[in-house]
Amino acid sequence: MKKCILYSLFFGIIACIVLILFAPYCSSFLLHGKVTNMPIYIMALSLPFTSVVTSLSGYFTGVRRVSKTSFSRALSMILQVALTCYFLYILPYSDLSIVCTYLILATTIASIFEFILTYILYLLDRRKIQSINTSSPENYLIKILRIAFPVAITSYIRSGLSTLKQLLIPFSLEKHSATCTEAISQYGLINGMTMPILMFPCIIITSCANLLIPEFARYNIKKDFTRMNQVITFIFKLTCFFSICVIGVFLTFTEEICYLIYNNLSISSFLCLLSPLVIFIYLDKIIDAMLRGLDKQVGVMFCNIFDLFSTIILIYTLVPIYGIYGYVAIIAISEILNFTISLIQLYKVTKFKFDYFSYVLVPILLVFATKFLFDAIDNYIEYDISFVILKILIFVVIYIILFISFNIFRFFKQKRVFFLFNKKKILHF
Repeated sequence: MKKCILYSLFFGIIACIVLILFAPYCSSFLLHGKVTNMPIYIMALSLPFTSVVTSLSGYFTGVRRVSKTSFSRALSMILQVALTCYFLYILPYSDLSIVCTYLILATTIASIFEFILTYILYLLDRRKIQSINTSSPENYLIKILRIAFPVAITSYIRSGLSTLKQLLIPFSLEKHSATCTEAISQYGLINGMTMPILMFPCIIITSCANLLIPEFARYNIKKDFTRMNQVITFIFKLTCFFSICVIGVFLTFTEEICYLIYNNLSISSFLCLLSPLVIFIYLDKIIDAMLRGLDKQVGVMFCNIFDLFSTIILIYTLVPIYGIYGYVAIIAISEILNFTISLIQLYKVTKFKFDYFSYVLVPILLVFATKFLFDAIDNYIEYDISFVILKILIFVVIYIILFISFNIFRFFKQKRVFFLFNKKKILHF
């Protein structure tokens, strides 16, 4: 852990220095002079703290005490929201640069707070571990570098491509008969408003994914592929059941969700178009965690790089022609491509088997049946938050009841077929 922390701190400081040196270039060229250097300088100061927190989070994941990192992350997010509200509603601001400074300052203070709290929890937790002296201590630095260096190199490539992608989107939208302001506004509707809604339920999936990494590493070391495949099947069932239910909620209560969160219905069409991607996004996160546990993290990064590279080509060619809806189509292609490649990688390693009919197709049919049933009964839109939450809960309960009823019916049908088959065998004998 000392070597991991020093490794993270060293490269976090290097990243901080590089960002400070290139801040004038970033503000003038990449941001078109709309934002001063100050937000970038403040952002750079947070990088060493963020870097060390990743190692400490990895420790808690490895010892299966993720609740402690979740606790510190939750408190830091609450602090970030509180500081953001304070800066934007109490302190004066006159232009975009000051607003960006306030937002980055809130994020940086929250990052430092998360580091302090996580490090304290690490020191307290470390006391529980007894030191064992060995005659021939292993060279853990080599093991750390063997994993960290390939991941770091591919991460740098991915970050560069990701930055290029984010800069290319508004530029391509601007070429589609839109001004710079309109292009950034359209880009914000997707990435700043629609995607956060789609990704919010994924918090549960991300927590489960973090727990899967040490479990699959243990199965991989023991070569326990039977248990590994059982866990894959179980997690896939839960993820499919959960994500399809989320899709149903988004499709059924699109306008209510948009109005309650943003007091605006401008993203309702985008939410309807992108919500079917939820199952691919959530499953992809689960698969990536499994592959990392199986020591295939470099393959995961190359998959992401290939996805980014193909996405950049599509953005450059399609968005200037089809505009914002071309970008929506590119998001769909990107997510499905990323999921497909990750699934193929997992299958090559584990050779798992999964009943896609029972746990993908049937839940989709059931959730649409629930939607049609709900639309037939509830044909008016209500914007009261308590009433909307109640309707969502009723929707989920109906979906669960239909799913349980289907499984009970299928169970008794299988038992009946098995009984008739045995009866015919006995009579024939």
